Parts: sequence; C-alpha cells; structure tokens
Amino acid sequence: MASASRASVPADSFRTISPGRRGEKAASAVPGDTAAATTLKGTAIPVRSVVAFPRQVKGKAGREAARLRLQRLPAAQAEDPGEAAEEEEEEPLPSVPEDEEEAQLLPPVCGSRMRGMWRDEKVSLYCDQVLQDCKAEDADEVMGKYLSEKLKLKDKWLGVWKTNPNVFFVKYEEASIPFVGILVEVTCEPYQDSSSRFKVTVSVAEPFSSNIANIPRDLVDDILEELEHSVPLLEVYPVEGQDTDIHDIALALEVVRFFYDFLWRDWDDEESCENYAALIEERINLWCDIQDGTIPGPIAQRFKKTLEKYKNKRVELVEYQSNIKEDPSAAEAVECWKKYYEIVMLCGLLKMWEDLRLR
Repeated sequence: MASASRASVPADSFRTISPGRRGEKAASAVPGDTAAATTLKGTAIPVRSVVAFPRQVKGKAGREAARLRLQRLPAAQAEDPGEAAEEEEEEPLPSVPEDEEEAQLLPPVCGSRMRGMWRDEKVSLYCDQVLQDCKAEDADEVMGKYLSEKLKLKDKWLGVWKTNPNVFFVKYEEASIPFVGILVEVTCEPYQDSSSRFKVTVSVAEPFSSNIANIPRDLVDDILEELEHSVPLLEVYPVEGQDTDIHDIALALEVVRFFYDFLWRDWDDEESCENYAALIEERINLWCDIQDGTIPGPIAQRFKKTLEKYKNKRVELVEYQSNIKEDPSAAEAVECWKKYYEIVMLCGLLKMWEDLRLR
C-alpha cells in the first residue's frame, strides 16, 4: 500500500527547486525586489545592532538542514509550533563585548548596470547574445556556461554574501533584518557537475564586516563551516573598488539573477515551445510594462504577489516532501496532491498574465 501511495503522487511534485528555479541548486534567499533595491546604488549598506535569536549550529548533522534553509524565501517561512517552543529557550544576540569590535560597515557593492538598459537592449542581451536559439530544457546549461566563462576573468574577488536571516537566526523581526550580509572572499573553481554550477566557495574577509553590527564572528564561522563554505553564487554581490573584470562578473551575475527571478518559470522545460527566445521576450516586455507603468500599479502588484506565492508554494512542497523519510502514507500523498494542484492553479494564472492576448 505504501508503494502505491508514492506512485499516486505526481512526479512533478517531487522536483526540487533551484535558485528560485529548478534542479539541485538552492533558491535565492533574498527576494528579487530586495536584492535589486540594495544593488541599485553603489552605496554602503547600513550597519546596526539588532535583537535576534541565533540558531544553534549542529555540525555535520545540520548541513542538510542548512542547505534546505537556503532554499526558503523569507515570505515562505511557515510557523511551526515545535520550532516556536525551541525558540523560547534561545538567547538573543548580546551586545558586542568591550574586548571585541563590532562588525564594520559593509563596502558598497557594484551598481546595477541592467537598470539603465532599454527594453530593446534587454531583449537583445537575452535573446540574441545569451540564450540565442537554445530550448527551454537547455536554459540552465546555457546560463551556467555563460556565467562560468565570465568567472574565468578572476578566480578570487571580494563580495557581499546576502542571505536569508533564517540561515543564522531562529527568531528575529523580519522588518529589521531583510537579509544578513557578510563580506567574504570568493574563490571561483570550475564546477564539476550541474549541482555545483551555481555554488561558490567563500571565506570571511578581513576586516570582518556585516550589515548587523552585533552579529558574532564565531556564529558566522560556524555557519560557513556547517555549509562547508559553499554558498549559492547568486547570493554573492561583488564590491566596488576592484578591477574592471569584477564589474563584468557583477553584470553577469545580475543577468543570471534577473533571468531566474523574473524570466524563468519552473514549467518551461516541461512544455513544448518552438521559440523559447520569443517567450522570454514576452516576459521581458511584461516586466518592462510593469516597471514603466503601462500596467497599472495595483494590477502589477497582484501579478507580483501571484508570482511570489507560486514560488513560495513550490518551496513549501519541497520542504514537505523532504520531511517524508520513507514511502508516504495515504494522508501524506493526499497532502502532496493538494499542494501540487494549488501550484498548478497558480501556474495557470501566471500563464494568463504572460499572454498579451489575455492580459
């Protein structure tokens, strides 16, 4: 009966999420709008002390859980009564002891070059230069090759790792900590397989710098050790003051982030599409119509919320499945189906939005 239950769960519902996308790669922990806002200007990121409850690091046993936390979007964090009970026993971040220095101010990251691109320039960049004639199922590989070629320009550079606060804290005021930023040294190595294509090796750079003044250095070191110093590449933002090659790397990262945050859909490689570049052009036009006000603000917000809800539901499904250790029970199979079909309904709504004839 157990094996029959597994067979009854839709195959698609067992797929994992990428950096907001697909495959083994972890979802970007910082929402697209937040990331864009913090990258728009090359200004330093404010630093301040916060009240938050640090997560207990559990060594190797906690690595898998840590990777799962990297998949979560802040808006998708569901409250768990069991977790809440554990949180009550945690101690909040203390003030920095007198014999220790607070984390220094983060340096400014490279400014957004895509923000200044015209609609036609974006279409040309993605459709003519990067994707060209590739099919939807090949988009991950094409993006990976594009990024790996740019990363060959420099094997070591400084960047700000911006990640979900949930990676470091079990309890915090979401409004006060939109992300945790740490100054890191990045080491670029040729990826060995598709699972490492969007991963990068990092170490804490000196001087120790963060957007959270009272974050303990030991906590950061322990978290990185737990993650084996491997973090999602798209969560790292090169800092200003380095050579021109780094600016090219920053642009390449921005190009790939924008593709996965706004242009890629999880269903793309599941459906036949004769002209994938044309589909991407339609989505670029939709994004530009939202940005320039062609689509009224309230309607644009409705689309953004639907897209965000779709991504969060995908993450919820993956998290639910990850907690099923063996063959699912009948109740678990039914729950998977419910979550799956909620995703299907949201998918249908998004497709209507993307079709100019139905918009």
